[in-house]
This record gives sequence, C-alpha cells and structure tokens, in this order.
Amino acid sequence: MNKEASGIQVIARAAAILRAVGRDGVSLGDLARETKLPRSTVQRIVDALAHEHLLEAGADGVRLGWGIQALAQVAQTRITEQVRPYLESLALLTGESVDIACRDGREVTFVDHVISQQELRVVPTSEKPRPLHAMANGKALLALLDDRAACRLLGLDDADAPLVPRLTPNTLVERDGLLATLADVRRTGLAYDREEHAEGVCAVAIAIDVPGIRPHALSIAVPTSRFAMHLPRFEAAIRAAHADIVAALRHDAACPGLPARPGRSISC
Repeated sequence: MNKEASGIQVIARAAAILRAVGRDGVSLGDLARETKLPRSTVQRIVDALAHEHLLEAGADGVRLGWGIQALAQVAQTRITEQVRPYLESLALLTGESVDIACRDGREVTFVDHVISQQELRVVPTSEKPRPLHAMANGKALLALLDDRAACRLLGLDDADAPLVPRLTPNTLVERDGLLATLADVRRTGLAYDREEHAEGVCAVAIAIDVPGIRPHALSIAVPTSRFAMHLPRFEAAIRAAHADIVAALRHDAACPGLPARPGRSISC
C-alpha cells in the first residue's frame, strides 16, 4: 500500500471510530467490535484523537472530546446565520412559529426559532422532553436513517418494546407504527405531529439533508385549532422554504463567502 492510500485508510478508520463513539462512554473492546478493527489499532487511533482533544479516554470509557464539540458549535453557528432569513420569511408568510432543529441522541434540539405574533401561538419550552418519535421534526430526521438504524437508535431491537416516553394519548408508541410513519415521510418528504408531543399543538416538518452538513429539520408549529384548516398552505410554504434553504446551503458549500440569492402561548 502506498503512502497516500495508507493515509486515507487511517482517516477512514478514525472516522469510523468517531462515529462509533456515543454520548456515553464506550470501551475499547466495544469500539473494536463495532468498527471490526484490531484492538491495538483502535488504541493507537484513540490515543491520537485524544491528543487532538477529539476524544477523551478515561475510567468510564471513550467519549467525544471538547474539540469535536467546538467544531460542531462553529458549524452550527454558521448554519444558524445562513438559515435565519428563511425562518423569518416563513414565519411571516404563515403567521406561525417556525424552527430549525437537529438530533441530539434520541431527542430533538432546537437550533433557532421565530415565534408567531398571533395571540394564540406555539412557544417552545425546555421543561419537557423532546423525543424524536413524538415530534414532526424528530420523525423527519429519523426518516433519513434506514429502519434498522432508526430502531437501534431508539432502542427498539425488541419488536415488542414500546417507544418511550408517551407524552400524550396520541404519541406513537409501537414499532410497526413508527416504521409505517417513517415510510410515509420518505415517500412524501413531510412529517407530522398531531398532538403527539403536546395536547393542543400540531406541526409539519421537512428534513434538510445537504452533503457535508449535519442533517437538520425545518418545522412549523401550530395550535391544533388552526392546523387542519391551513395545512395545505403550510405544506406548500415549508416545501418552498426548504428548496430555498437547500439551494443556499449548497451554494455556500460550492462558493464559500459569496451571498446566495435567494398573545396567548401554547408551550410544546
């Protein structure tokens, strides 16, 4: 193997190890089994990544280091700046609260949002869990994975295991129901939350999946009383906003530095 090929192989192995490290500590043995690499190779790569603060190795195993978090924060800030004008336009067009989110383990994390100015509106709250399976943006992100990966992420290796937590009577809790829903999301491009995360709140979402950028989801959150009546308008608006955002992100990736052309609250 020549020097260039050897260097590429090392990078590929390092990337495989980084992907295999979860939020909780993982042992070197588990990393070796997951990546199908010799334990000695895993040890050398982990040591090198730890030296660059991309991993941390301790008594409780190997976990992501602060260097990865710093890189992610820089990328996240850039995306927020790029997408913000489109969020504002979508909120103005629909009159509803809109947000962009990404996946953090088994939950949704809001990156940015614009709150509706209507008297009855949806306002995000940090006091309630945001499980992927109970939210429109979460289901949009899950649908980017294949069924096996989605089930593994949610701990559904056992077909009879229920989805938890169940936040409302409408929350999806069955594995087969989830897989059917994800199939619909992949077919239509849109995901829905019909009072599954919070009673009185509905949402429609669409995934933003651009090569080289962490997957995000754009969503419109609406009081149930207005959702069904205006859903076709919301669907058209979010599809149009999605197309503009994807075009802007792709333009930025290809031409960095050049601009693209482009009351009462319900907690959820």
